[in-house]
Amino acid sequence: MKGEVKSRRPRWLAGFVFVMVALSMGCARSWTREDTRTWEGCCKGADACFALLQELHAPDTGEKWLPPEQACAAWKLGREGEDVVPRLVSLLRHGDRRVRGGAAQALAAMEKKATGAVPALIEAYEREPGGLVLHALSSLDDERAAPAIVRHLLESRMSTLEHLGPTLAPVLLDVLENPESSWEALVRVRYVLARRASSHTDGVVPRLRMLLARELAEPILRRPPGTSCPAAPAPGCEVIFDGCTPRAAYVASVLAAHERRGAEAAPEALQALQRADVRLTPVALQALMAFESPAAVLLVLQQLAVPECRARALTSLASLGPVARPAATEPLLRLLATGEEGWERARAAEALGRGGDAVALAALRQAVYAPHSEVQAAAVDALGSDAFRAHEELVPLLQQVVATHASPVARSHARLALEWRSGQEVRPADSIDCARVIPGHGAGWTLYQGHASLQLHREKPKAPPRLGPCADVPDGDSASVLEAMGEACLVGRDDGEFGGTLEVHEPGRVTVLEEPQANPLQAVRMHGTLVVVEGLAHLAGGAGRLVRVDDSEGRWRATHWVTLPGAPMAYALDEAGDLVVGTTNQRLDEVVCGRAGAFAPAHVLRVTVDGRLAPVESAGRP
Repeated sequence: MKGEVKSRRPRWLAGFVFVMVALSMGCARSWTREDTRTWEGCCKGADACFALLQELHAPDTGEKWLPPEQACAAWKLGREGEDVVPRLVSLLRHGDRRVRGGAAQALAAMEKKATGAVPALIEAYEREPGGLVLHALSSLDDERAAPAIVRHLLESRMSTLEHLGPTLAPVLLDVLENPESSWEALVRVRYVLARRASSHTDGVVPRLRMLLARELAEPILRRPPGTSCPAAPAPGCEVIFDGCTPRAAYVASVLAAHERRGAEAAPEALQALQRADVRLTPVALQALMAFESPAAVLLVLQQLAVPECRARALTSLASLGPVARPAATEPLLRLLATGEEGWERARAAEALGRGGDAVALAALRQAVYAPHSEVQAAAVDALGSDAFRAHEELVPLLQQVVATHASPVARSHARLALEWRSGQEVRPADSIDCARVIPGHGAGWTLYQGHASLQLHREKPKAPPRLGPCADVPDGDSASVLEAMGEACLVGRDDGEFGGTLEVHEPGRVTVLEEPQANPLQAVRMHGTLVVVEGLAHLAGGAGRLVRVDDSEGRWRATHWVTLPGAPMAYALDEAGDLVVGTTNQRLDEVVCGRAGAFAPAHVLRVTVDGRLAPVESAGRP
């Protein structure tokens, strides 16, 4: 069957409003209801914006996201002076929920100019907990809002809690310290604090260290009230939060998110490992890896020998970089040569590149033309990494890859490495007009496809289902991935350059598959395998990958399966059931301003069942 895959405005653009406003000064145009690029033209003057804020075009559907009229008017009013605050406060009692939400969003945007509205916002929150009123209270960062936020913590949107300022953020630490905090509250607070560790650093690490030391001093590790662990679970390598997870694991997980700033907590992380608790050990090990502690290397190498833990171990060794050298070099070289699957050999090459051991150079050079495309790309990426930058003899090889290599990912990695070395743009031989793949330009691609054809990016997230395992996922309507898997739900959350998470939610259990470097966009089933498409378009270009999600004897795991040459923009399944993906390396500023030049490479690729990439020749290229 012949069909068409059209890319539209990426969902993540909404998260880059502040970037877009700055970048679009030279490419602004008249406002329309569908425009999410610039709202400058939607209303002029406070009176006109107040009128637009109260303009309603249809009955309220209950959707949490504001319609364009209210969203644009709130944005413009948020730039006004304090004199509009009383008028916004009066609209907090408006009869329509959308207008009330727009008024709250405008007050949130005003920040310190709207502190006089805090009592009215607290009253509005008591009448109607949650939503944009809570967002306003968190944005104003006034200590008077702390009781309301704590009281309604479990009903609060996690995205709102993430934006708590330095005055209110400590209430989340209070939840960690409170021995009566429920399992659900600890899960939410851990997620929020781990996602925004860089925003809350002053005094946080010492406080967390003291709390972790206190929890570890208990003869029997304390668990949240109301939970039970009737039988000791089998050891595993993934981080799992359930009734068997001690309180210390939540604290250690937040400490790990502080990475180098939290490295002073390495003694407590080592003490946590010594407790040999099956739920605490994976968290403590991840903390040591985040702290770049040599003590983690031996434990990770032990995981490398376990097939179910190999994907996790390879990711860990790559993150440890030179710290893993030389102990990890020989096992990684052996896996590069003998790994059963392409992704195993590829991730081994990636870890060798991060380690930078010159002993690996010969094997990596040979792997550049290995039989598997994923191995080829990873080897080129490794040789082009900063760890081998001093080896000038690699330049001719990288130039040859750019000019002649069959793998588009290998060519992309080599091009970026040469640009990094020289500081000059390298024009790829296969550049095409990116207007064919950039949203808002051109007619899209024509592909031969099967029964599925979907856009990856969305302006608004999916509406969560009313029934099934995904119905009760917190903030399900803001998840980028929400996929039922039997009695479990795969949940992906993407926050652009700030990273994201990929988790499996089951009744009473959350398994963290990826965190924090994840950008999950869409889930697709390919030949019976669940694959998550991940990617990010940013100011340096685009990046993407395919992550395979597996369940073995009740244990979930994620595998970095295929690396893509740029950010994925659209996908389809062809008649054979193979995955076809369109990607681009277009820079974010070029996407925003529509400067789609001929120097940005774009690709349409087929992914086979064994994880190999091949260009789609019939993709309607010019």
